[in-house]
Amino acid sequence: MQGWTEGYVGGIGYIHAFYRELSPALLSFALTLRGWRPPMDSDGTFACAEIGCGHGVSSAVLAGCHPDARFEAVDFNPGHIAGAQRLAAEAGLGNAAFREESFAEYAQGGAKDLDIVTLHGVWSWVSAENRAILVDLLKRRLKPGGLVFVSYNALPGTLAYMPLRRVLVEHCADRTGPLPERIEEAVAFASRLTALNAGWFAQADALPARLDSLKRKSPNYIAHEYLNRDWTAFYHADVARELAAAKLDFAGPAVPMEQMDELSLPPDALPLLAEARDPAYRETLRDLLTNRAFRRDLFVKGAERLTPAERRDRLRATRFALLVPPGDLPEVVLAPVGRVPLPQDLHGPLAEALAAGTPTLAELSALPALARHGEEAVLRALMILTSLALAAPALPEAGQAARTLKADRFNAAILERNRRDDTLDTLASPVLGSGVAVSRLEALFLLARRNGTDPAATAWEALSEDGLALSRDGTRLDGEEANVAELRARFDRFTRLRLPTLRRLGVA
Repeated sequence: MQGWTEGYVGGIGYIHAFYRELSPALLSFALTLRGWRPPMDSDGTFACAEIGCGHGVSSAVLAGCHPDARFEAVDFNPGHIAGAQRLAAEAGLGNAAFREESFAEYAQGGAKDLDIVTLHGVWSWVSAENRAILVDLLKRRLKPGGLVFVSYNALPGTLAYMPLRRVLVEHCADRTGPLPERIEEAVAFASRLTALNAGWFAQADALPARLDSLKRKSPNYIAHEYLNRDWTAFYHADVARELAAAKLDFAGPAVPMEQMDELSLPPDALPLLAEARDPAYRETLRDLLTNRAFRRDLFVKGAERLTPAERRDRLRATRFALLVPPGDLPEVVLAPVGRVPLPQDLHGPLAEALAAGTPTLAELSALPALARHGEEAVLRALMILTSLALAAPALPEAGQAARTLKADRFNAAILERNRRDDTLDTLASPVLGSGVAVSRLEALFLLARRNGTDPAATAWEALSEDGLALSRDGTRLDGEEANVAELRARFDRFTRLRLPTLRRLGVA
């Protein structure tokens, strides 16, 4: 963990992942809800930099559905960037640049030309010196009115897991051999310690669930999330004060649902919260009252406030899309205050309307089944659904033809990749301006439809070459005939249940 890595984990790549919270439409929706003017132009022209991009999947997907925007993705790991550059060449991403640079190297170049900077999985995992470089970068590169997304381990919620992280770090350092094996041993050892139910382990009620979650994670994820030399959890107030040096003001949570006080706090807590005059102090109190362990925050640099009329008009003009079949919406969701029912007389008609297209808030609120609830209730229902990845704000209809052409080329490259492996599982949606996750089997079905080949045969050819086979009722299927028959049945279910959603989102 020394040398050019500056204490960050080297020798093992991060997971290939798309982060939907970085999507411009979702960022714009969250800002508008809070009454800020988003920096993204309605015609789709903006410049976005993802700092610490890993394999660059998020920037690649977003570049694949925003033809008029410019993306820069920066990571100091040459293995990450080499793969991202190869994907960009295959997918025709001429509007994305993937750069192998340190924060300091990247900060030296360019003018004040960025509308959006995203820092996902960076702030808590780098040194104080590198955070200072990031602040300088934001000060010098972000335009007035620009937006910063930053996520980080938050206090006090992270306190419960800090001893666990220490065990993982020390146990890996105490062993020799390949890092993935050492990580597996460390997680198993932590489970044995937990089983003793002694000392701190007896007080850590949430630890067994956290360990069960880690057992399902890849060594790549655990290495980059837990084993860096620099690993810091922050109170929100400390992050806000560091970023103030770049002339940044807190704009609000990036997750719309976290803007709804009634889902986060008991009613008698709100007057106490209101006594805090400083916004940073108020957010820190909110975290104390909810025991939050991770934050996704939006900061703005001199952004304009919308008038109430402008905010209302922008929200009413926002289109929305359903990401799941209407019957898959839950009846109850979990929030910091507990289990929250979703009234079916509101969410049922809302899901049916969203399944029929991409209506605006104004159009939804005018429907007879929804009008009786009022526009504010419909909006709050959409805030919940978008936060849970059950729905999403969609881009304006203007420009969709150009976005579709761009996304189609990107998706062709992703689907072809799935012949060989399942590393990349996100397609670009020209409707959302964001990514849509697909399983490898779904990707192979879509590839077959695109190429006019037999879906079951195409899928079996790819799976069998990798030594894979399907299972039914927990039993592995043997031979081509049984597997192809199962694939035909699964393709039929895919066509009936999943394909309509993928078509609606423009990825099929």
